[in-house]
Amino acid sequence: MDLKAVVLHVQDLDPPVLMEDSRFKRVKSFKKAQLPPVLQWLAGQEYFVDEMIGIYSQEMESFKKLTNETFDLFVKATDHLIQNNHLDYLGIPKSFQSAIIHSWENRADFPFFAGRFDFNGGVDGLGLRVIEFNADTFSTLPETILWQKMQNREAQSTAFNFLEDHLITQFKQLKQFFNFEEIQMVASSLGHPEDLANCNTMLMQAHQAGLQVLYKDLTDIIFSEEEGLFYELGNGEFQPIDIWFKMIPWDWMFEFEPELAHTLIKISQDRKVIVLNPLYTTLWQNKKFLSYITEKFPNSLVAETYNNSNFLQEYVKKPMYGRIGENIEVKTDSVEKTDGDYENQPCVYQKYYPLPKDEEEYSYQFGMFYSDQPLAFNVRHQDSKIINDECEFISHFLI
Repeated sequence: MDLKAVVLHVQDLDPPVLMEDSRFKRVKSFKKAQLPPVLQWLAGQEYFVDEMIGIYSQEMESFKKLTNETFDLFVKATDHLIQNNHLDYLGIPKSFQSAIIHSWENRADFPFFAGRFDFNGGVDGLGLRVIEFNADTFSTLPETILWQKMQNREAQSTAFNFLEDHLITQFKQLKQFFNFEEIQMVASSLGHPEDLANCNTMLMQAHQAGLQVLYKDLTDIIFSEEEGLFYELGNGEFQPIDIWFKMIPWDWMFEFEPELAHTLIKISQDRKVIVLNPLYTTLWQNKKFLSYITEKFPNSLVAETYNNSNFLQEYVKKPMYGRIGENIEVKTDSVEKTDGDYENQPCVYQKYYPLPKDEEEYSYQFGMFYSDQPLAFNVRHQDSKIINDECEFISHFLI
């Protein structure tokens, strides 16, 4: 081998394209007193930046087109997986498989509410791929609905962001499932401040749709297979819950609270409560669903994903149900890793598609909320190849 030729070849490689400074603009800072309460904890984490990134209209059209086509692919792949009884491929516990199939085959009674696709690439010629679908539990609601809107208003610019109006419309549509007016919606989490902010933002939209709303931690929810979901009012009285928005993953319940999961499934099947999001979304949250798609439906929409690294020189290793960038490994010309709570889960290996970078070497990850159509675009950035809970949220505007 001609070593000199190899060295010259490496030296001649084009450097990575960095996003130009002209994409960015500063926005006036907001004082804490100007922020709605639901944003104040997030603002205190140095999570928001006084800057915005511009997205060209043709780029946004590509993101929207990709999410529409990918969702259609997810539906097609789910049909195939269930018709061929392949839930073992995803490691779904046997005791929950029939319930998942039932929720999918009767999904008119178990409506999908919303989720968020995440992408790599997408601007300045970088290959655009979906890397995951946060379809069961999803975050970045307060920053997308409230903070992004405040910054665009201050900058007199426009974002692709119809999330608030669409969620309100969806809550109004959920009323058709009930034959009474006083519909009680409760949002619950395990009590983490970020989850609480997302729950309260969702409750704001439900309230605007005319629902009675309240937040309760999971430990305050009463599960009765015969009667439904309740919370205690005091003096021996209990309030039924008609719609339950949970920032608690189905897969977490499968592993740590299987009896609770079975009870919730029975309550939902008996139409005593609507659960957002429904049971079948745990399939889409599962990273092995992406490797199933790669195996059964080769495509140019989703980053190629496998159950081992044999086919890949550069890859991103991800836990099956990992979240917030924990236990991720990125292998390119170097290796970058994060710690977390998912180290014992089975993993997938996804072809590495670079994240866009700015001139300060910050990496940018784009996301798109989706229900039955693209709803809102959002952006997070970080000075690493892995976007985790140390990232910052940066609003976008349309160029």
